[in-house]
Amino acid sequence: MASTPQSGEPSPPVKVSPHRDTAVGNTAEHESAEHASAQRPRLQHSRAGRHAPSVILFACTTLVMLGADLLSKKLAFERVAAHPVILSWQDNHDAAVIPYHEAVVLIPHVLSLRLTTNTGAVFGLGKGAQMVFIAVSVLAVGVIFRVFWQSNARAWVLHVSLGLILAGAIGNLYDRIRFNAVRDLLWLFPTTDLWPWIFNVADAALLIGVGLMLVVMWRNDKQTPSGQTAPD
Repeated sequence: MASTPQSGEPSPPVKVSPHRDTAVGNTAEHESAEHASAQRPRLQHSRAGRHAPSVILFACTTLVMLGADLLSKKLAFERVAAHPVILSWQDNHDAAVIPYHEAVVLIPHVLSLRLTTNTGAVFGLGKGAQMVFIAVSVLAVGVIFRVFWQSNARAWVLHVSLGLILAGAIGNLYDRIRFNAVRDLLWLFPTTDLWPWIFNVADAALLIGVGLMLVVMWRNDKQTPSGQTAPD
């Protein structure tokens, strides 16, 4: 006959399975993985205009490069020549407005500062068609905002490239509206003929932004077998 413990005797210890804690941990990890996997498709199909980190990245890229462009122009035209160069809408074509001055060397044989104005597009193309460039720049700004808003929230490289292009467009647009010309100051390889153009930070931002966008387009053209494309 089986004996039962008396009221005064201690109860036998309860055995706990050694796999119980592991099972609980595995369940928690599984739930966390399911939550993360549920979030990924949501982010993958969300628009950048409704995704705060994407908006912040795009805005910061634009503001930093635009600030660098306008500040560099202001300081250069105040300090590079013997006296501050003051431009107006009427006399931007007059060479006497910018007196002769020696280039200021920033990096020997690589980069110098030299003041000039440009009534054309990048590298002096299309001189004199200011109203056309202003209209095209305003249209481009609207297109950039639309492309960013509708882009994928994960397309970080695209957002940086759009921010660079927007900064370049606004920087030169400001000059065209304010001075009827674009202020240029950066001279690459001044002791050689490798780079004959004088440009500005806005031009550099435009070129880098367009280059990054071409890389994004090239990557997105390399589709996976399932037909999906790279997010950026």
